[in-house]
Amino acid sequence: MKKIFIILSIIGCLAGSYSCQDDFLQKPDISGTVDLEKIYSSTKNAESALFRCYRDVLKHGWPTGIGLGHGTLGAISGEVSKGWSWHATWQICSVGLMPTRHTNSTTGSAGAEHFGQNWEYIRACFLVKENIDRVPDMDDKMKGYIKGEATALIAYRYMGMFYRFGGVPIVKGSFMPEDDLAIPRFSLQETLDYTLELLDEASNALPDSWANIGGNGIYVGRITKGAALAMKARLLMFAARPLFNSATPYLDFDNPEDNSLICFGKVDPERWRTAIAANEAVLTWAAANGYELINTGGAGVGQPNPNAGEDYGTATSVLNNKEVLLSYKLDEDGQIALYYNTSGNYPEATRSDSGQSGLLTNHLENYYDKDGNDMDWPKVGESKPRPAQNWLDNIDKVEPRFRMDVCAIGVGSLSNPGISTWQHTAWGRRLVNLEINSGATSGRFPEASQVGYGAGPSTKFYYKAGSRLWFEPPLFRMAEIYLNLAEAYNEAGDPVNALKNLNMVHNRAGLPSITETDKEQLKRRIWREKAIEYFHENHRYYDAKHWKHPEIATNIHGGQKRELQFRVTANSGSASALIEYWDANAYVTYWHPKMFLEPFLQDEVNKGIIVQNPGY
Repeated sequence: MKKIFIILSIIGCLAGSYSCQDDFLQKPDISGTVDLEKIYSSTKNAESALFRCYRDVLKHGWPTGIGLGHGTLGAISGEVSKGWSWHATWQICSVGLMPTRHTNSTTGSAGAEHFGQNWEYIRACFLVKENIDRVPDMDDKMKGYIKGEATALIAYRYMGMFYRFGGVPIVKGSFMPEDDLAIPRFSLQETLDYTLELLDEASNALPDSWANIGGNGIYVGRITKGAALAMKARLLMFAARPLFNSATPYLDFDNPEDNSLICFGKVDPERWRTAIAANEAVLTWAAANGYELINTGGAGVGQPNPNAGEDYGTATSVLNNKEVLLSYKLDEDGQIALYYNTSGNYPEATRSDSGQSGLLTNHLENYYDKDGNDMDWPKVGESKPRPAQNWLDNIDKVEPRFRMDVCAIGVGSLSNPGISTWQHTAWGRRLVNLEINSGATSGRFPEASQVGYGAGPSTKFYYKAGSRLWFEPPLFRMAEIYLNLAEAYNEAGDPVNALKNLNMVHNRAGLPSITETDKEQLKRRIWREKAIEYFHENHRYYDAKHWKHPEIATNIHGGQKRELQFRVTANSGSASALIEYWDANAYVTYWHPKMFLEPFLQDEVNKGIIVQNPGY
């Protein structure tokens, strides 16, 4: 079913009834009181208001007009190339995050985030929560569920702001003109406590499943208790990681009292135990409600899964599968596909964007071979290009997740078999765009002949999509819970449970078990596993920061970016046209420690209410 419950066509006319301006905590417009009465006069209208909240809240971090607008978080975290010059990602790679409007000015974002819109969407959720009891043709049970949904959506935005900004203003209802709107930032701990309070409230109000509510499964995809538990699990992981869980902040404020906005002020190992309990609670809930890590190989726990590609593709791409706890269900004429630079069934996106968002060698090197060993890719500085056969041999050796994630040059993707135009559009155009024509020589070696195409464009989210143009980004899936537990158990000094949870994901990927028990080495293996498993799912940008990854300035967010280069006999997408390939330095990205957290838009700081994060 194309759309389960978000019916945007009937709610656009209602949006203005409860939205406020994009700026931070502006006086609310209450001229729509009559409209509010109309909205909450029927179930149909009230649900439309709620579904609008889903649409706006859950797009956090996805490029559909908020924050980046064009480009992806992967383009500023060493996964894919930086995009075109008019993309916010290109600008961030060049000069870093900025507290002023940049080249992507239509979004008004301060770098990778649009802070002001958080409050518009949070207020909309509070309006639903505060007014749903007025609906005459809705039973009390459904009203309770909707209050839980609105609360969970508010918590989702607070969770996102927590790991993006640190401590933020705390708002506990929709505002009226007589209310005091001069709300400063609250401490990191207070922000965490409030978000946990919201999530506990939501968990107690939400159903375990929507499958039998409303009839015919029409509400499948709405937030469940399990999704709220997953939000809590993720939130507590960020609270336990070293960026916040530290005696000293990454940078000091001029006023030392403000350091509590970005640092807990001490290292508390118990935070890892708290995170473990929250993630184990998700596993318990999932086992009782039909959710699980998809592994159909039948080889048993601890054994490589022979169906790895299919199972990973299903988990990341097939709609409403049993691994996904919550996804972003939106199709507005393919906007997500367009702005996410996908190379799927969307030729406009392929022509305009995906050619500049190819897989970087920096990220390619994370993938294992099918036996769980490091791959042997070309290195910058090799004396000559490698023959095309080396590339083709490597594609045969690489682990299954790569073939689902990437449309490999001259080979294609295994993500959407049988749709020839879908595959060829991407990698055929990639070779054409290289502008290396028949008879070209290797005179460009060892330089980067073309920047932006790398090893190929992403095909993630399109496994067995057929002709489907849109995709539903998975926001929470079970693999994250296992990797969270691997990380938390390792930090808590329990390598046995760390390995057990890590290998649930690693084995599902078709790879033999990891046996490393050294804490630091195992930490690196866990980080690497998540880098692969969650390629292009908006995790690495924040994970690497909160891990304080030692390569963040040199290989991930900042530093030299490398891309594979190919020489061909003709403008062709076939493997037979490939002659040789090499790795080359493509461009350098900017990094400064201030970028561990996002900047607030300077226009908001100038109002004298909130304090800018240090360094900006």
